[in-house]
Amino acid sequence: MRSLIACLLLAFAAGHARAQLFLGAEVGPDAFMKADSGKIDTDGEDAFAWALSSEVSTSTLYSVFESTDPEKEIFGYLRAGIYRQELAAVLLLSEKTSVPFKKLAAELPKAGGFTGLAKKHEADAMVIFEAAGRLKAAADLRMPLFLSSPAEAGVRPSTAPALSKDEKN
Repeated sequence: MRSLIACLLLAFAAGHARAQLFLGAEVGPDAFMKADSGKIDTDGEDAFAWALSSEVSTSTLYSVFESTDPEKEIFGYLRAGIYRQELAAVLLLSEKTSVPFKKLAAELPKAGGFTGLAKKHEADAMVIFEAAGRLKAAADLRMPLFLSSPAEAGVRPSTAPALSKDEKN
């Protein structure tokens, strides 16, 4: 009798266990809803790259980065882990010493940071880093201009009423 009850329980339990089996492909309740478009989360790094490039002359950017698309170069270095002010400092060091940015960026970890890099190229690290701080601050002020949406920049749309036809003239 006990074995009959055990067999019945196992038979009922096996049916429920099979129903809960996950095969790796299933359709959820949101499967047919329109998804948001994919977007790389840049945390404003792309906007910072554009803002920084607007603070430096075009000829300087082209000579320092040896590229006709310096914004992409700046963005790439930011994504690789160079801090914003450090990037600005290396940019200024590159401009001062005429050593390409790519070479300085490769030497940066081996030199033990920006101070060692500036010392290696016979430049005053503190003066350049201070100037880089001012350059970064100026770029930070311009950054909201280059963000993809006003909401991303923390800018609220104007609540002022639209001008009437008479007020426009």
